[in-house]
Amino acid sequence: MNNKASARSDLELIEITNGVERVVHWLFAISFILLFITGFGMMFQSFSFIPALFGGYEWMKLFHNYSGLVFCISTLCAFLVWFKDGFTFTNNDIIWLKKGGGYLWDVNDVPDAGRFNAGQKLYFILKVLSGAIMSITGFMMWFPITLGLPRVMVLFCYPLHVLGVVILSGTVVVHIFMGTANPGTVQAMLTGKVIRAWVRLQHGAWLKEHDSQQGRDY
Repeated sequence: MNNKASARSDLELIEITNGVERVVHWLFAISFILLFITGFGMMFQSFSFIPALFGGYEWMKLFHNYSGLVFCISTLCAFLVWFKDGFTFTNNDIIWLKKGGGYLWDVNDVPDAGRFNAGQKLYFILKVLSGAIMSITGFMMWFPITLGLPRVMVLFCYPLHVLGVVILSGTVVVHIFMGTANPGTVQAMLTGKVIRAWVRLQHGAWLKEHDSQQGRDY
């Protein structure tokens, strides 16, 4: 392949996420943001401007509860959609983690990542686990009488719920930082298509599988 052909190949757009995956991603993201803001407003009622944004405390609580339903569904969908790619660790993933993926310090021979690198897999696992904690405790706090729950169990749900928020908030911040710090990454969840050069750098092992399925050389 000559230089011009190679350059054209590097700029070729490859679909790395489909429409369903992008919808799940953004439903999760938007519902989590709404939950965080409204939950903060309920926990710290001195921030009176937050309820005012939603038309009052009762409306804010409704926003929180029904955003929680969307959050719960999107978390479950994320688990179903990305379970195969997100929960399977390989020896290369362990090596990737030991080398920080090449992000934290200068290292050589960082293994090519599959569709998810090891860092994204850890984020996915923490996202699903914390999402499950938040969803289960949220429903228990929302319907304590209907579910016939003892008061002590409902009270215990509050610190567990906050723990889930803390874990997920921390991982989401890192996720956003890594997604915006690496040029081209945001496109994966906006249009679903990224250039071949980006895929080769970020997910080389997945690109090899993709090209093999397309009957072309890597």
